Amino acid sequence: MEMTEAVFVRWLAGDGEAVAKGQPIYEIETDKVENEIEAPAAGRLRHIAREQVTYPVGAPVGELAEGGRD
Repeated sequence: MEMTEAVFVRWLAGDGEAVAKGQPIYEIETDKVENEIEAPAAGRLRHIAREQVTYPVGAPVGELAEGGRD
């Protein structure tokens, strides 16, 4: 069974916040299992997704720009 969508539960890092690689930045829920998603790189986080909205897998939920914590 392949996952096709997930509920974006909540942000764990603020909009505009500098985040480190590996830092948990948001939570998603699939089939009643919540997962924390980590930043793939250091950068300054910009929120795109809204909390408690269902998104298809692969949809952009945020952006990371240079200027994060190492």
